[in-house]
Amino acid sequence: MNIPKMDILELLSDKKYVSGKTLGSALNISRAAVHKRINTLKKSGYTIETSVKGYKLVKTGDIINEFEILSKINKSVKIRGSVLHYAKIDSTQTKIKELAAENAAEGTIVAAEQQSGGYGRMKRHWSSAKGGLWFSLLLKPRMRPDETSKLALITAIALNRVLEKQYNIKSSVKWPNDILVKDKKISGIIVEMSAEQDMVNWVAAGIGINVNNILPGELKKISTTMKEILNKNIDRASLLGYFINEFDILYSDFQKNGFESYVKEYNSKTAYNGDSVTVDTGFETVKGINKGVDKHGKLIIDTKNGIVQIISGTLRKNNG
Repeated sequence: MNIPKMDILELLSDKKYVSGKTLGSALNISRAAVHKRINTLKKSGYTIETSVKGYKLVKTGDIINEFEILSKINKSVKIRGSVLHYAKIDSTQTKIKELAAENAAEGTIVAAEQQSGGYGRMKRHWSSAKGGLWFSLLLKPRMRPDETSKLALITAIALNRVLEKQYNIKSSVKWPNDILVKDKKISGIIVEMSAEQDMVNWVAAGIGINVNNILPGELKKISTTMKEILNKNIDRASLLGYFINEFDILYSDFQKNGFESYVKEYNSKTAYNGDSVTVDTGFETVKGINKGVDKHGKLIIDTKNGIVQIISGTLRKNNG
């Protein structure tokens, strides 16, 4: 449900009683219209106390919409942009690419409660039920097209930092785009772009995080959620805000100084580092020992025939 007139939430955000008369005067509407908007907010999940003193916002719980998301993003964030939130959409990634083609501003976010056609790398279907955090972020980096693949690695670092610092969840990165907790997938990242020969027009970074959603039976053995790990519901708007705040810092520094300064941190979080792995590049299958990534973001595999550097592919750990 879309929340009309977010300005009423701004007036109630200090969590003190505000009279209907004060709200009506500030919004230039009648007290009856104020009451109607309050009821709309309540139906959308907000807890609002009503008394002779007026109205008081008690708590929001896990509510995700334009107002909640923007309120959690620091005003100092350089890529702070507009937010579009949908109850259901085919894919936030498809929508953000449409907006990019219409010259939407950098930092634009598309988020959804559900996706009917969510996808990851290789167009693989991504289960996107209610309760998860499904969003796409529009970027316009100043870099060569061949540098953009590293944005997936920077995104993974930002999300790893948030999970550990804000939620005490220790996670790892399965190169190049999956976030794991105890070998179970909790998040996936996809980076797509539009570019010319020597310049990037835009980059669409899609992120899916299993938060409070219920996983289908077939995914429970290989995936997990934040709620399962912490045994409580997570405020998704806060999670998204934490991510944007963290990513903004990394993104700015990455454009200035490159990926080299992040190699050590990324490799310290690499899943299956030092293990026997197989990588399907789409052109060949490479087997060997995972040595992490180099300063160019390439995966290094030590094979029986020597070192192989891989730009993109699908990695899996070998059994035995």
